[in-house]
Amino acid sequence: MSVVRAGVVVAALGVAAWLDACSDSPGPCLDCPPPPTTGLIVSNPIPTPAATATASAAYTSGGKVVSASGDEVVYVSLTPGTAPSGSSASFRRVGAAQPTTAPMFDGGADPVALSAQAGDSIDVVVTDVHGNQVYRQRLGVAAYRPPVVVRTDPSRSKTDVAINASIVIVFSEPVAAGSLTSSSVQLFQGTTPVAGTVSLLQGSGTAAAFTPSAPLSPNSAYRLVVTQAVRDLDGETLPAPVTVDFATGQSTAGPAASITLSPDSVFITGATYQMTATVRDAEGNILIDQPVTWSTSDPAGLSVSSTGLLTALTGGYYGVTATVNGLTAYAWVYVAAGPAASVSVAPTQGSVGAAGDTIKVTATVRDAAGRLLYYPSVTWTSSDVAVATIAADSSRNTGLAFATVTGVSPGSVTITATSGTASGSASVTVTPPLSIASVTVTPASVTLVVQGRRQLSAVARDANSKVLAGRPIAWTTDNAAAATVDANGLVTAIGLGSAAVTATSEGVSDTAAITVTVVSYASVSAGYIHTCGITTAGAAYCWGQGANPGGGPFGELVPTAVSGGLTFVAVSAGEGHTCGITIGGAAYCWGLNNYGQLGDGTTSDRTSPVAVTDGLSFATVSAAGDHTCAVTTAGAAYCWGANSSGQLGNGTTNPTGGANPSPVAVLGGLSFVMVSAGGVQSMGHTCGVTTVGAAYCWGDNSWGQLGDGTTTNRTNPVAVLGGFSFVVVGAAGYGHTCGVTAGGAAYCWGHNPFGQLGDGTTSDRTSPVAVVGGLSFAAVSAGGYIDFRDHTCGVTTGGAAYCWGDNSVGQLGDGTTTNRATPVAVLGGLGFTGVGAGEGHTCGVTVDGVAYCWGGNSQGQLGTGNVSYSSAPVKVAGQP
Repeated sequence: MSVVRAGVVVAALGVAAWLDACSDSPGPCLDCPPPPTTGLIVSNPIPTPAATATASAAYTSGGKVVSASGDEVVYVSLTPGTAPSGSSASFRRVGAAQPTTAPMFDGGADPVALSAQAGDSIDVVVTDVHGNQVYRQRLGVAAYRPPVVVRTDPSRSKTDVAINASIVIVFSEPVAAGSLTSSSVQLFQGTTPVAGTVSLLQGSGTAAAFTPSAPLSPNSAYRLVVTQAVRDLDGETLPAPVTVDFATGQSTAGPAASITLSPDSVFITGATYQMTATVRDAEGNILIDQPVTWSTSDPAGLSVSSTGLLTALTGGYYGVTATVNGLTAYAWVYVAAGPAASVSVAPTQGSVGAAGDTIKVTATVRDAAGRLLYYPSVTWTSSDVAVATIAADSSRNTGLAFATVTGVSPGSVTITATSGTASGSASVTVTPPLSIASVTVTPASVTLVVQGRRQLSAVARDANSKVLAGRPIAWTTDNAAAATVDANGLVTAIGLGSAAVTATSEGVSDTAAITVTVVSYASVSAGYIHTCGITTAGAAYCWGQGANPGGGPFGELVPTAVSGGLTFVAVSAGEGHTCGITIGGAAYCWGLNNYGQLGDGTTSDRTSPVAVTDGLSFATVSAAGDHTCAVTTAGAAYCWGANSSGQLGNGTTNPTGGANPSPVAVLGGLSFVMVSAGGVQSMGHTCGVTTVGAAYCWGDNSWGQLGDGTTTNRTNPVAVLGGFSFVVVGAAGYGHTCGVTAGGAAYCWGHNPFGQLGDGTTSDRTSPVAVVGGLSFAAVSAGGYIDFRDHTCGVTTGGAAYCWGDNSVGQLGDGTTTNRATPVAVLGGLGFTGVGAGEGHTCGVTVDGVAYCWGGNSQGQLGTGNVSYSSAPVKVAGQP
């Protein structure tokens, strides 16, 4: 410590000697020694009001500045030239948790405030642009040290100063605004005073500016004089007058070209902190009174004034931004709140019924400055656990901790929340148990197929409809041969028939009607790892991932009815979402909605069908990975959802993945009979067939899947080459498309690494190529899998199913897992009305209305009641 203090004395004496030598009267000084070229300056401790606002924010008592909080700060600075190669300076009080950093300019750094007291030591480390340490120094904090001038702009002996420049003086600590006058800070041209005004820079207590009343004369010598009339907030004067000689050129200061913040990284332990923004033109001239706009990343936790004064409200990390004329500077701020000084519990008085009733309580934790602690640690206790218990909730928030009080027996208890040495309490009265007046079971009725499951819930209420949480519920069924129910209300269908499942609590009960039935399908659609189908009665059922309202580790393993009671004529399963058309032509969708693929005008996921906006009447719909397309009854095509590759066909893209949550019209004025959407968000494409049989495609075209002979993405429909007359196209693969002509010939185009085009090769095609084998098809469906392992399936005019392409999980249904570049017959000799190729599995409906699936089954997407893969068709559960 003695060595450090000796260093301080030497530095102070050096400054004093320089200032004493420059104390002569105004005018040219030819024999004044130069100012110190390097040096670390640490001010004496100053009460925090001086650190947090302007000098006027402090008040005096007996000639000394007084701080209401008692906290003190010191100002640490580096004179220009201290570390010429330095880029960033790090300032830290020895023993402090984090440093404060500031940018270097001309080898120095302007004053930054650190919490410190007399006797503390300050460490300063300067690094260059590569992070290499180029300067290090430690100085002690002295109880007294007069203010000095750290630097001026322009600096001593500078030439070619802009004639419209303001002269900036940076002091080593805040100075009193009232001491800055036209007599305490003067500018001379020769011996002639220059008229002007002097004041503190906005938001700063350490920097002042002399602004001439008129532009300076070009190519002229000037002298700035800062007299001992300038005082700090304690009333201490400069040790001696300071003079700075400079000369103007002919240039003028230009517009703002850069902005920097000081400090640019700060660790705040006090309630407030003053940031400084420095604006310069392209030549490095400082520009004052610029319209700087300040903001923080979270104003509720850290606010900032129009002058850059930070007010810490909550502990945590924050970003601070200063902007001027399109230029932006950033700083990082960590607010250290704590330790806990107060804890308040709400409500302060509460009431809860005995026998398991509960109420929620919240503890708010603040430090001595009133700041909320960041995710506080709180311990909860009950004064009598025989009356009421208390359990902390796992969730916390800034300044808040939560707990649940559970009534045990009538009486009164005190609930206490403790954080560190601080605590707060609330009084809770436990009343006799509230009587249950009603029990409500949801849903009231459920239709299941054998092996199907559905989670029921029961809510108990008192006579005032207050929910009585924690009351024990007993579940029973009157027909275990039809349906069973476990202790948590999970119903499992066992056999055909009906059952009444009852929830009873304290003698009060409610019942749900369970019907176990069989279904026959009119059509099925295979999606990513789920499948959906339409029964002959128009009810929608789904199975696999996301299809299970009752839970389960693999999704729903057997078909489960879609809620809402809608009657559908068509359904399309995509990747994480499903859409359907009702008998009245309305489109409904459900599932994931992060890109607006449900079309309901939002990006909120839905677990039950929601109507597509705009009231359009649709005839067909196709759900892809992250977008959906449909054709109205009038033949117009509309799409919604992701559009990163132009897959919506409206002439635009959203390359950053933006959402389009409402239908947009496909450009071109074409009249379609059907559309098929394929791919995922970043590689989606769509194809359709017009009323005259022409095929058009749009969207991603990385492998030629649009069939226009190129690999150029298209944001509006382009004709598929070849002049074929198509009746149907399928674009649900990740990178390929297939279609069937009016004559029954199948053609495919696009990506072909696994033979999914069916032309006997694995070569990509940018225009249609015939599927080999001479089969006459009625329909085809393109499906995908991980790593673009697409496959294709079709139904011939005779009802036989054929598949080709990737077969890694048995999705071709030929009894093997061998990839095929030409069509192979699906085993079983079944006659199909249609098939749907999904992402690693395939499903179809026979002429008898029976649904079969084959391929991957990791999430129960085959609907067989298990998760076993099958390379041959297996019957979906719940059918005759």
